Amino acid sequence: MRRLLAIAVGVAVLAPPAWAKKKQQDDAEEEEEEEEDSADDAEDGGDEEEEEEEEAEEAPAKKAKGKGKRAEEPFVKQNLSGHDLGTNKKENLFEKDRFFVDKVDTKKTAKGTLIQGSLSSSSFAYTESGGTYAGAMDVNNAATHSRLFTELRLQTDFRHIAASRWDARIDARARVVTEPGATSGSISAEPTRIQSGFNGTNEYDLREMWLFHSGKRTDFFLGRQFVQDLGGVKFDGLRLDYASSRKLTFIGFGGLYPLRGSRSLTTDYQPLKDNESNNAGRFVGTGGMGAAYRTSNAYGAFGGVALYPLAGEQPRIFVTSTGYWRSGAAVDAYHFALVDLYGSQGAGLTNLSAGLNYKPSPRLRATASFNRVDVDTLAVQANAFLTEPEANLNNLVQSETYFRRLASNVGRAGLSVGLGPLQRFEVSTAISYRWRPSVAIPLGDGSGDPSAISLEAAKGVEVYGSIVDRRSFKQLRLGVDGTRTIGIGDIAYQRSTVLALRAFASREIKGGRGEWEAEVNYNTTRDSASGTDCLTLTNCYGASSGSIISMGGSLYYRINRDWFGIGNVFVSRQTLTYAGGGTAMQDAPVLSLMGYARVAYRF
Repeated sequence: MRRLLAIAVGVAVLAPPAWAKKKQQDDAEEEEEEEEDSADDAEDGGDEEEEEEEEAEEAPAKKAKGKGKRAEEPFVKQNLSGHDLGTNKKENLFEKDRFFVDKVDTKKTAKGTLIQGSLSSSSFAYTESGGTYAGAMDVNNAATHSRLFTELRLQTDFRHIAASRWDARIDARARVVTEPGATSGSISAEPTRIQSGFNGTNEYDLREMWLFHSGKRTDFFLGRQFVQDLGGVKFDGLRLDYASSRKLTFIGFGGLYPLRGSRSLTTDYQPLKDNESNNAGRFVGTGGMGAAYRTSNAYGAFGGVALYPLAGEQPRIFVTSTGYWRSGAAVDAYHFALVDLYGSQGAGLTNLSAGLNYKPSPRLRATASFNRVDVDTLAVQANAFLTEPEANLNNLVQSETYFRRLASNVGRAGLSVGLGPLQRFEVSTAISYRWRPSVAIPLGDGSGDPSAISLEAAKGVEVYGSIVDRRSFKQLRLGVDGTRTIGIGDIAYQRSTVLALRAFASREIKGGRGEWEAEVNYNTTRDSASGTDCLTLTNCYGASSGSIISMGGSLYYRINRDWFGIGNVFVSRQTLTYAGGGTAMQDAPVLSLMGYARVAYRF
């Protein structure tokens, strides 16, 4: 009962107070709203009992209106699927040239199934070359292996299957990576993994696969899906939505919770481990309830979610709220909050994003935002990837086997101004303040000292500025921008200070069918060294400085109505100087080449 009470209190804290007052007014205001597009209610699709009850309730009201009065407007509920399912919408002039725009029904598809989707192929390659390290014999500072992957992604929607109320969606991706095997001389039995991604191996990712049934008031989804309205939880199971009115829809879901961050079916439900490296099964259950609201100038959702490991860890319970509010054309406000109420990592504010956009005139825009990110995972899932105890080290695991809250925070304010005829020039600036608290890390020698190693708090300011000429000579778009980070105290945020400068030029080609962009970047970094020898973690956070200069370009081109291509190539040169111990040593420059290409087909 105490847990249920805590959930109820958390939801009440996050929910806007105005909801309670407005809920009683919803029914009275429904008849005064502007006419909305009518939903196709001709087919009951299994909701006969609901519709018969509603018609029986509405019959007396219709009779009371008398002859000659306008009939009651059809009930239109919110669409919370996360995808545009309105196949009966009209052609939109602003969408006709977009590649990933939703199709509109024809006379033929309206009587059957509307199938739409896209198939895209992407490939990436990276390689680099360098020289020997300063003071080292035959040790090259460039990566031994080049990186290469290629992937294929399919996204398909099936609308009103066989002219029914059923829809379906599939979003699947397969990535193939190179695996060079164990490096010569390596003491690890694990193969070398050089790719980005969740685990550096081939990926067979099923992002979404669900069936959707739309009733007059009740919708349900079955399969793999995301509940965007309740913290973006990914799960395999069943979700039910019930529209109590046009403005308020209740949400409920339950099922299994795949490994957080998993990008492949091979790792979605792999063996889990507790903090003592004992087996914790494979499955985590999840479920939650909430509601989504919508008015003429606001939208949002709130609710509670439980993640329940079947073994090895106590449940995690959190509440979440998300939404936006608009006041005319000048002010927009938005937020997302996730608050843990119960779990192995204790209670706390885990995630918070809130912002305000203010546009008093077409030439002026001001923004302000705050973001906080903390530990947002289960211990049994993360433990599955920690190092196994090694016998020659007295069974001590050489990595942390628990989590500690260590949030990163950033507050940001920005201003953008349009100058000249038709706002030809855009000048923007922003300033951010970043910080994270200090943390004490116990030694792994079994001494039990809870504060043997202390990492100091880090703070810093980031300043950004840019100038863009939207319509320069030869129809070019020209711009420059720069970022400078400034450390506060002895330790800068991320332990280093950065200066980044960029100049770019772009132009449309073939009457807007494509666009090319070229840019040059120059970055410098300098570590915040608090010691001179840099041999221990407690007195040094790095003592090196470096620079990177890169140049390259990108091309976007609409081959025809159904084919689209993207490609880019960049080359860079990186230098690094180490100043530890009072003697500066410069490494040989590292030259790198990176290329990316994607071709997409829509159907």
